Amino acid sequence: MSALPLLAALLCFQVSMAEPVGVSVQRLGDLRVARELRAPATVLSANRTVVTSEVTALIEKIHADVGASVKKGAILVQLDSDNARLSLEQARAILTSLDARIVQAKHRLDRALELLEKDFISDDELIGRRTDVAVLQANRQGQLVAIQVAELTLARTKIRAPFDATVVKRQAQVGNFAQPGTQLLTLVQTDRREVDVELDPRYADEIPQVTKLRYVSQGHEYPVRVLRLSNVIETDTRRVRVRLEFTDEEAPIGSSGEVVWAESTGVVPVTLIVQRGSVFGVFVAENNKAVFVEIATAQEGRPGALDMPNDTLIVSRGHIRLQDGDELAIASE
Repeated sequence: MSALPLLAALLCFQVSMAEPVGVSVQRLGDLRVARELRAPATVLSANRTVVTSEVTALIEKIHADVGASVKKGAILVQLDSDNARLSLEQARAILTSLDARIVQAKHRLDRALELLEKDFISDDELIGRRTDVAVLQANRQGQLVAIQVAELTLARTKIRAPFDATVVKRQAQVGNFAQPGTQLLTLVQTDRREVDVELDPRYADEIPQVTKLRYVSQGHEYPVRVLRLSNVIETDTRRVRVRLEFTDEEAPIGSSGEVVWAESTGVVPVTLIVQRGSVFGVFVAENNKAVFVEIATAQEGRPGALDMPNDTLIVSRGHIRLQDGDELAIASE
């Protein structure tokens, strides 16, 4: 028997002996497991404000010192109000005088109208008296504005908290002379705080839809939700900045921790991922044949995300010994 027929016979014998590999398969949708994702986060106050004087006055009393907690509207600093009060009284006195002069001017105008009917007064004189009334009424309107300004100046001698806050710094001293813009106290808002997160841009579209988003710090979890999501990738960190708000209990301002959530698509368990050559992937059953599908992001010992339909059949048993293209004998579950 010649060599060529013998070689052909051996090849046919080997092919006939290549039995299908017995495996089990499962839908990808049934295999996906949720993977926890994490991002560093810090709790910040929504506002950190330096309270300043709006008027010129002597600092008379400071009601809230460093460490004090204050409610919105509480008096923080009392400025000397004597000058402001006197200015208001003077403005009101001028208004009273104007009202008396207006009464007199209207009376003179009425008298002029009576005399005009008897031709005892000229048209020019009548116009002059009407002008007197109009000027005095305009002055009265201006004086009403002056009273409002004086009232506002008096009110501003009491510096009030713009929100619930804690005093973290005191810049003013009793007896100092304050002018508009003089810094008095620094406040950190306590009734509104936010979680600042630097997020990998890959998750920017996903995180607003996450239902169980939480901030974790020192072993304690706080439920949060997305408040604002920047659409700009910061050049120095290559991250997207996200602000979250607490939905229930709030963590202390200044605390550091992590924002934790489960990846919405899920990942393939590490037990199903095999290495062939230098790449990692899974075996998919297509037409009773094994097809090796690479998972580009997979790493040894870690699960990987597979972007395929949920009804894709993944070889879940017997995949360790498979090679791409092997015939499969799929066991019924």
